[in-house]
Formats: sequence, structure tokens, C-alpha cells
Amino acid sequence: MSASDDRKPPSSNTFLAKLRSDGVVRPVGLSTAAVGGVFLAFIPLTTWLAQPNTLLSQALTGVCRTLAYISTFGRTSSTSSTGKLAALSTLYIAFTYAFSGAASAAGTDAACEEGRDNSHPRKQVERLSGLPLRLHSAHYNLMEMFPGFALSAALTQAMAPGDEVLVNLLGLHVLCKVFVFWPAYVFNVAAPRSLAHVLATASVINVALRLSRKGIA
Repeated sequence: MSASDDRKPPSSNTFLAKLRSDGVVRPVGLSTAAVGGVFLAFIPLTTWLAQPNTLLSQALTGVCRTLAYISTFGRTSSTSSTGKLAALSTLYIAFTYAFSGAASAAGTDAACEEGRDNSHPRKQVERLSGLPLRLHSAHYNLMEMFPGFALSAALTQAMAPGDEVLVNLLGLHVLCKVFVFWPAYVFNVAAPRSLAHVLATASVINVALRLSRKGIA
């Protein structure tokens, strides 16, 4: 063995060095990617929760009837299965883009001595911490998750509008995000926030899988 061979670092060290030069300061952190399988593992649980005549189904009916009552100024609280999907979408859209968006802007306004710069509001994000940062982050998570819900809801409306399990799965997503995830994130309660996120994500994946099987049939 030559002296030059002795000077060669082990291949593992070379690999770690390449990772560090690519911005990875804690290589073991990359193993967190395996958590992606958890979302798939929760799909059977979301199926069980979304069955007709369950507590979830009753809760969704109550939420949708309340929304129908408010939107018709008290004239009616009845809603069909397709009406449920429209009501849930309305709740999610309003909460994500109006309520949560306003809360995020309020957080930025509260975090800066000079207030929120309406000309360049996103420049101030890097200065956020604590509650203002959580308000901002919770809002952006809702916006990141909404497209998956929207596509799944549109496909359900087109392919299986009367499928109660699909509607309940979409409702599970909305309830988890609006009534559990967002407040848990804002008030810094990690366990329910993470559980709600996993359930919400698994539910829309479940919807997509079920619709794909309908397409094959």
C-alpha cells in the first residue's frame, strides 16, 4: 500500500463531507424522511373514522347545518351530501384565506416596532418569532394543504358526489385543520397539532386512493 493510499479518507467520511458541503450539518436528521410512511399508516384509521353514522359523521352534519343556517340567514339548516361538500369547502376557504390570513398579518403587525409594512410585508417575516411566527406559519401550512383538499373535493364532486365516506374523509381533513391543527399551532401545543396534521393528510390521500380505484372500475 502506498503512502498516497494511506492519506485517502474512508468513503463514509467523504460522503459525510459532501453532505456537509451541501448544507447538511446533522446528517442523521435526513432519516426523518421515513416519517412519510406514517401518513400512509394512518389511512385505515381515517377510513374507520369516516364510516356513515359515526360520531364524525354527526359532527360534520352539525357543522354543515350551522353553516347552512348562517348562509341563509336562518331560513333553513338542511343540507344534502353535495351541499355538505360545498359547505365544508366554504368553511375551509374562508378560514384559510380570511381568518387565518388576517391573523397572520396581525402577527406581523404586532411583531414589528414600526408596524406591518404594507408595501413590503413579506420582508418582515424573517424578523418574526414566538406567537407572531406561529400565526404566520399556521397560515402558510393551511395554504400549503388546501390545494390537495381542493383537488380531492373537486374529483369527489365529479366522480362520486353521493359517497358519504368520501365526504366524511374530506370533512375530517377540514375539522382537523380548522378546529385542531390551527389553534394547537398558534398556542404551541405540539402533540395535537402533529396528530391533526397526520390525520388531515392521511384523509386526503385516502380520498385520492379511493377515487383512483373508482376510475379503474
